[in-house]
Amino acid sequence: MNRQRTLPGLLAGAAAIALCHPAFARAADAPAGGEEPATVAEIVVTASKREERLQDVPTAVTVVTGDQLSRQNVTEVSDLVRSAPALNSAGPFGALSMRGIGSISFSRTSESSVGVVVDGVALAGASTNPPALFDIARVEVLSGPQGTLFGRNSSGGVINIVTNAPNPTRFEALAHADIGTEGNDLVRGMVNLPLGDTAALRISAAYAAQPEHQHNRFDGSDQHPESTGVRARLLWEPTDALSINIIGDYTLAKRDGGAAWTVSYSTPGSALTNRLVACGVHVGPSNDEGCVDGGNKGANLSWGVSGQVDWQVGGLTLTSITALRKVRLDTDAYDVDSTSAFRLNQTGPADSDNVSQELRLTSPSGARLEYVAGLYYFHSDFAGAVLQRGPVATDLGLPFILGQNLATTADTTSAAAFGQATFHVTDRFRLVGGLRYGSEKVTATTVVTLAPGAVAPIAAASNVNASADDAYFSYRVGAQFDFTSRIMAYVTYARGYKGPAINDQAAGPGIPVLVRPEIPKTVEAGLKTTLFDGRLGANLAVFHTEVEDFQSQFFDPAAAAFIFGNAPKLTSKGFSLDVFGRPVKGLTLNGGVAYTDARYGGGYVVACGQGQTLAQGCQNIVVGGVIVGQGDDAGGNRLVGTPEWKVTFSGEYQHRIAGGFMGFVQVDLVYNSKIYSSAAFDPLTDIDGATIVGGRIGLRTQDGRYGVSLYARNLFDTFRPTVRFPTPAAAQQLDPKSYSQMAGPESSRVVGVSLDARF
Repeated sequence: MNRQRTLPGLLAGAAAIALCHPAFARAADAPAGGEEPATVAEIVVTASKREERLQDVPTAVTVVTGDQLSRQNVTEVSDLVRSAPALNSAGPFGALSMRGIGSISFSRTSESSVGVVVDGVALAGASTNPPALFDIARVEVLSGPQGTLFGRNSSGGVINIVTNAPNPTRFEALAHADIGTEGNDLVRGMVNLPLGDTAALRISAAYAAQPEHQHNRFDGSDQHPESTGVRARLLWEPTDALSINIIGDYTLAKRDGGAAWTVSYSTPGSALTNRLVACGVHVGPSNDEGCVDGGNKGANLSWGVSGQVDWQVGGLTLTSITALRKVRLDTDAYDVDSTSAFRLNQTGPADSDNVSQELRLTSPSGARLEYVAGLYYFHSDFAGAVLQRGPVATDLGLPFILGQNLATTADTTSAAAFGQATFHVTDRFRLVGGLRYGSEKVTATTVVTLAPGAVAPIAAASNVNASADDAYFSYRVGAQFDFTSRIMAYVTYARGYKGPAINDQAAGPGIPVLVRPEIPKTVEAGLKTTLFDGRLGANLAVFHTEVEDFQSQFFDPAAAAFIFGNAPKLTSKGFSLDVFGRPVKGLTLNGGVAYTDARYGGGYVVACGQGQTLAQGCQNIVVGGVIVGQGDDAGGNRLVGTPEWKVTFSGEYQHRIAGGFMGFVQVDLVYNSKIYSSAAFDPLTDIDGATIVGGRIGLRTQDGRYGVSLYARNLFDTFRPTVRFPTPAAAQQLDPKSYSQMAGPESSRVVGVSLDARF
């Protein structure tokens, strides 16, 4: 790494910032009141699109507060895997899964199975364009299909993000700064401006630089993702019955330097291996260095505006949410060949425009029949291109430029009507039911042309011009019963939905153009209880999910492409337990454990692992008496990216000390058991289990206005990649067996200092 800081340097930098900025907030992401609920019973969520007590909601929900996000250094959606036990990374580029349900896709019309909602607006492309997390009141992680209320991209679950609302009653300003080793810098600020008795404006901003990783020995640079975000939220309540929220946000995320991935295994003596060795790269499972001459540079610009109006009419609440979002992606440099030899590079821009409109009617809380009903519309336009170009076959004796340009346009339209109701049969027994009827239409066109100067394409590819229409039902039924005022049990059955997609980036022989809808069906039973006079909550959920036509993507070395298609069946079963609250004075706990047994069903044939033998499940594929290739039936194999066991913990203990200060100690940890990165038998893609530990120790004033702390991320410097996969362009460099990996911000130890204040 080329950026290191000593502790004296950190303290000096912190002191300089403190002199320039007289106040830094203890929790720039804390709720406006600055306090978490005193008892579990006071935790309110909007998981059912109405305000409800967490302990009354008949579904598994993990709540992550703004304070917890701050103490765990969670700055983007993909970091939430360290806070929610049921949430995992399904692969590279920030893809998420819930209870094993979820995957990444390069298809322009495909969505993640885990939906992301920010202030009531469902985001499109959240896996490849995740929002930054700053000035957040709470994040609600909803496990299991949520298709009734949240629609097409929530077959695995939903991440519901609620930002802090403006406060018309007082002026407030917050700020927070982290200065750490490995270039881990963070600055956040917020100002709340009352505009009379009925309106207020809240403006927040953040700059985040993730720790450096994946060092590039060719030019001495590191991958050092940076993001800058601004959000403005205006609240106006002209009458007691009318509330208007207008929100605008802007985020620029960019990378410039380092290697896109690093090689974890290669064949001794191959051209690929020799080039890496000559550059000083030590290939192995802990390798965090690459050597590429083509660079790793890109930017992701996203912005949006939304307006929400809530109008109370005759006891009912009519809500309208209108949103417009735009995303611009630029890939200026992306070296695909993993070495300093020019073999294959990739560039390309992409633009998408999304509009959505939701109307819903919500009944008053506390009535015998409580319900939410509404209409939803979404439309997206996409235009982008991918240019792949280079003398990729030089080592095979063909020193000519090969390549192609894939120009894609795509269009997605969704419309739905939905409703969900709770009927109070008695004071203790309730029935729950919900239904969503919707239609989906996706179209995509890809035109393949030769790259400039190329004599032939890299691989066989053909134009795509396809569309898919579908109509669907999602529903949920269930019951819940209060054994006592502190113990509630529930059981539900839900059918979810994820819409069809078009395989617009990998057209060719044997590759499906249309990808069928994904249909999950889940039975869930849960128990929610509070202990210690309501100061501690313990919520248990047991589930069994079967998915028809699970949408999945894997890398096919023969096609030199990522193939997107359907696994006929998937089964996921297990349990999760969340424990949270303040059991004793000064102690705050948030912890969870999840057990997930997720396996592919039979008939899902994927590419054999490199070097996989017949005895290890690699079989000839015969069509019409002719062997057309080899594959591995992944039936019975564990799901990619899903640990069998996962444990999360975050806790803080504070105690009053002399001089009017509070001392505090924070600890957080995440344990994941072994993760498989390939659906086939491929041990070299397995990622061993590990525990990542972090923490803080510091002081704050008793009124919470000022604070300083020392923090550590990955305290024991445990290297653990997030995903492994066959190395692209390895076979073309005379290496028959090679694998690469990606690391994340928690891949090495980081220590630093935090400064906080509120005024």
